[in-house]
Amino acid sequence: MKRLLSTTFCAGLALTAVAAPLAAEEKTLSDVEVKTDLSAFENSNALEFWPTLSEDIGEAIASELTIDDQSGEPRIVVAINKVAINGETTLPDTGEFNQLEGTITTFPAKGAANTETGDSSSATGSYALKVSATSGEVDVPENWIVIPPSQGDFYEALTNAYAMEVVERIED
Repeated sequence: MKRLLSTTFCAGLALTAVAAPLAAEEKTLSDVEVKTDLSAFENSNALEFWPTLSEDIGEAIASELTIDDQSGEPRIVVAINKVAINGETTLPDTGEFNQLEGTITTFPAKGAANTETGDSSSATGSYALKVSATSGEVDVPENWIVIPPSQGDFYEALTNAYAMEVVERIED
């Protein structure tokens, strides 16, 4: 039997399984802002490979809920602060990574008293979120053709997994 070193495909299947129940729950926020600040790691080169990381995660989050700035619902700020491969923040020449870390902070709706700046004193909640993909051997049935995921597939699986976890943790 052939062996395949990848769990990205499995992660994609897991995301599909998670997405179906979430679609049934309609969640609303007044705003979602995603920032990427990797300055804590002076050798980080992730944004050279993935300059649209913030936008991609923001779009993935927004695709799973309703954004209504007039709703009076809370808003969130997602701050990505580490992109790494096996803990190393200097990505290889291929740009591959398997870890995303950040902080999600909840604020009252925009326009509510003292919340326009988004400073931490007006936050109503905050938590750290780490998402990691691991590789492992997977048995491949005989006579199957295996197509390993591309770099873009891996990127999409990680950014979507991060976004789905943010959405899942939003309180109704």
